[in-house]
Amino acid sequence: MIRFFSAAVLALSMTFGAAAQDAARPDFIPEKDWGTIKNLIDPGGVTWDPYKGLAVKKDGSPYRVLYLPVWMGDDYQVVAQNLLKTQLQAAGATFTMVSAEFDVPTQTRLLEDAIATHAYDAVIMHPIDPTAMASTIDRAVEAGIDVYNWVLPANTDKLTGFAGYDADKPEGNGQIGAKFVELAKASGATPDKPYRVLEIWGMRSLPICQARHHGVGLGLAGSPLVKVVESVDTAGQPEVMTKAIQDAFARYPDIKAIYPQFGDAGAIIEGLRAVDRLAPAGDPNHVVVVLQDIDKAMLAPLRDGTFDYTVSNNPWHQIDVVVKQFLWHTVLKQPLADGDAISGKVKLPRRVLLPMPMLTGKTIDTDAAHMWGGTVAFTDMPLGKWNEWPVLDTREMGLPTPGLDDRKRLLGY
Repeated sequence: MIRFFSAAVLALSMTFGAAAQDAARPDFIPEKDWGTIKNLIDPGGVTWDPYKGLAVKKDGSPYRVLYLPVWMGDDYQVVAQNLLKTQLQAAGATFTMVSAEFDVPTQTRLLEDAIATHAYDAVIMHPIDPTAMASTIDRAVEAGIDVYNWVLPANTDKLTGFAGYDADKPEGNGQIGAKFVELAKASGATPDKPYRVLEIWGMRSLPICQARHHGVGLGLAGSPLVKVVESVDTAGQPEVMTKAIQDAFARYPDIKAIYPQFGDAGAIIEGLRAVDRLAPAGDPNHVVVVLQDIDKAMLAPLRDGTFDYTVSNNPWHQIDVVVKQFLWHTVLKQPLADGDAISGKVKLPRRVLLPMPMLTGKTIDTDAAHMWGGTVAFTDMPLGKWNEWPVLDTREMGLPTPGLDDRKRLLGY
């Protein structure tokens, strides 16, 4: 199904270039910003500020939303939080954010407080530990609070809605392992002289890191041509990641590739520079770098060949789906349906798994990097100017953009 969906995305995005030339610039977006934005979106398919006034109850009071991110330490999380805040507040909802900073007890306590105070109609969260959070999410739903997850779903059937991805699949991080096997074969690696890869761990205690690690293993499929060297836990901290690279190259100077589970792309550059291996593709000193997530720091080195691949998901598309699920279900009282959302046969899907395309410097600026009318290279969009980011076009998977006319039709006000 992922292959089918990717083909549909490609067909849709083929019109981006022509549409960008013809579409009118929204009045509130400056010419300078539009010159960049119009090439990153399908101006004829996306919409701006379609939710204005939608998240208001019949008595005039606002819907109340609590957002619980895992942390706020990278572009990924900052973009998610600000898009949520901008779109929900434009819809008339109140928005409260409290970060757990990767601490499971803190995230659990915050959700328990929400249950006890009845202060929120809905909670949107990225669960740090999907298993540990499940029972608390169950209690929240039983208390009448809708709970939506993004990135990872909690391990409970009572979850109201979810939009994210699954790295622990062949079409997820399995692509990374398969690429390493391909590169090993091309390099003439043997079991005695394998293609050595450095995997830089985030945190072994985090399910998201466990899934990313195991997904790579699916792609490796036990190949004796690839030998993976695993770092200590780095928690994505730049200085720790840099040292992990230095330590690994001191022990294994024949490392050919690096895969960091997450963290600062700048740390990879500094680490390679420290071991005199920072070089573009084609240079004998080049080390292949496969990155998990897109951030601002990685796009330039990806485009110039210093980095090689990214298996990407992004917050823009995930948050777009979660906001629509909240508006259709919590606000407009419509049921979310189970089934394969990517098939396009489910009306208002409850669980949406986004594809994870493997992109290179040559494809990051092409149709291959576009989905639902927007680029997956989300940090090319104007950071900080959140009202200039449009709502995406998800009609093809049964999730249209709701508006005031839908509220009038469905709820009578």
